[in-house]
Amino acid sequence: MKRKRSAKKKSPLESAWTVEKWIDRCAWCAKPIPEDVEVFGISISLKPEAFQEIDRGTVQPLLLMQAGKTVPMMVVSDDSPTRHAGKDAVFQLCSDTCAKALQSALKQELGS
Repeated sequence: MKRKRSAKKKSPLESAWTVEKWIDRCAWCAKPIPEDVEVFGISISLKPEAFQEIDRGTVQPLLLMQAGKTVPMMVVSDDSPTRHAGKDAVFQLCSDTCAKALQSALKQELGS
């Protein structure tokens, strides 16, 4: 009798950074964002060399050392309107408070 191969399981670290997990969560506080709530967004540009290691259309962890946290960065796909506007990644946020906190952390880390 042949054994069926099970699908390769993702490591806990890999499964923590999926589009499915973060599509309806705040990048700063990680709370679910209800469908009927206004969503805030921050978009950023990345240096071209960043894409040697990052696939477009994925969620990647972004370590913010000074803030002491890692946030999900949604790397936009090539056909995204955001990409056509010159931005490479977006962060979805649940409130103005979270948006300001992330924006401040990004300025400290990235200087922009």
